Amino acid sequence: MNIVSFGHSDVGFVRESNEDSYLLDDECGLYVVADGVGGLPHGALASRLAVQFFRAMIRDNQDCSTEEELREIVHAVHRNIIESGGLVGGDNGIGTTFSAIRVLPDKFMLAHVGDSSVFHKNGQGFKHISTSHTLGNELIEKHGPDAMNDMPDHYMHTLTRCMGQDIDFAVDVATFPIKPGDGVLICSDGVTNMVDEDIIESVMKEHEPRDFVPALIDLANQNGGVDNSTIVSFFVN
Repeated sequence: MNIVSFGHSDVGFVRESNEDSYLLDDECGLYVVADGVGGLPHGALASRLAVQFFRAMIRDNQDCSTEEELREIVHAVHRNIIESGGLVGGDNGIGTTFSAIRVLPDKFMLAHVGDSSVFHKNGQGFKHISTSHTLGNELIEKHGPDAMNDMPDHYMHTLTRCMGQDIDFAVDVATFPIKPGDGVLICSDGVTNMVDEDIIESVMKEHEPRDFVPALIDLANQNGGVDNSTIVSFFVN
């Protein structure tokens, strides 16, 4: 299976530093976007540790071939970040979102915690395959779209799950078939908050990752660039 991939990250126009990190490893079939949690210290460190710990726990392309193995690895990364956060972040600790893809022959596995977005393009169209773990989204899932009517805006950005905080949580893990012509896109919320999903789809359809990834990040900046923007994407040929 031949994979064409590209990743890029940009600080944007408002933030002083970039607290996003990403991983692009075609040889092992690993693709990750991690976004350091605002409001907690050392966000850049948290996201960087998540990526580094994850990569270190998968030695080669034979490792991590089941959903259970992937879930265990993500929880191990979480525990390591908690330990590291206690050393640098004090009682508050540190935190990061985490969205990872593990590519295997004819399929890929997704592990997801937080509010980055993962999309899958195949012969059936373009689909958002991750769920945002925010207070607002959980209220909508529980009470329906009407919950948005009286919801404070910040609820849609208030995380209910992240890695690094000493709180139990479930990791969303799922498996999807993949074949030549398919593409996968992971975006931090700095992109999806600034660029509508239909625009993301149209830009992705027009170009390979090396071209459309920076184009989408440029769009996020043109629309305000209020957050760091990070994208990792790959196509299967």
